[in-house]
Amino acid sequence: MLSEILQKRIYLSVPEVELLTISDLSAEDRENLIPILNGTILSTSLKFGNVFSGRAEFIFPTEQIKYVTALCLGEEYTMEAEESSFSDEDFDVVKEIGNIILNAIMGGMGSLLNMKLDYDVPQVVLHEQGEFSKTFFNTKESNILLLYVNFGVDESEVMGLILIKFSLESIEFLIQKVDEISRDADE
Repeated sequence: MLSEILQKRIYLSVPEVELLTISDLSAEDRENLIPILNGTILSTSLKFGNVFSGRAEFIFPTEQIKYVTALCLGEEYTMEAEESSFSDEDFDVVKEIGNIILNAIMGGMGSLLNMKLDYDVPQVVLHEQGEFSKTFFNTKESNILLLYVNFGVDESEVMGLILIKFSLESIEFLIQKVDEISRDADE
């Protein structure tokens, strides 16, 4: 779907994945954990819930948003003096790409868990420099699945971050389901 929007071949890399517990991180670890969160970013946010609940965020740093928007519009990307101002096109591109990626992830997670997940319409949110990082660590969801995503388009690499925040009950449910699948595969 994304390749159809860009009308270009996309090369996906296997994401680097980390499972973290916020309460176990020191203040310094939090500051250095995800440098991408310290700048101005746009995120697509999707809240999901029922037995399995949390929030998924697809995050692009500023320069990546501008580059992907130019690709989608068929324009040549040029570095702007004021990179932190966003156009309506930037918001639309982030919303559409975030919607595609987050729906694919949540659909896959629902299939893995063998359950229908209820989720809200994705929202695009602008976070000024450092703002997201502050709210990210002050949340009731204590477990986070981080996926560092990269995909190649033409000669360039586009980088983003997917954060899925879970309640303790939800992460325990996910681990239990993965263990069940693993046991079934071993039999």
